[in-house]
Amino acid sequence: MAASVDDQTARKGILKQLARNAGSVHIRELHEFSTLRFSRGHQEFSALMEGLVADGLVLYDGQVFHLTEEGQAACGGMLM
Repeated sequence: MAASVDDQTARKGILKQLARNAGSVHIRELHEFSTLRFSRGHQEFSALMEGLVADGLVLYDGQVFHLTEEGQAACGGMLM
């Protein structure tokens, strides 16, 4: 199933937020950003982040999300 426009906007927003924060953000901080900016609840945030991890755009170490080289490249064409 293709991601909705809202999902794509949220994915891009998360990647941009990671890039603005030197590529690493604690899960609580990123969850709060996602909730406030994109109205993502816990399950929606989890699904969004699992998708970004599965696509190789971010890594998760148990507490912090890290932007990968692929994620950084994906941010290249996005306005910061």
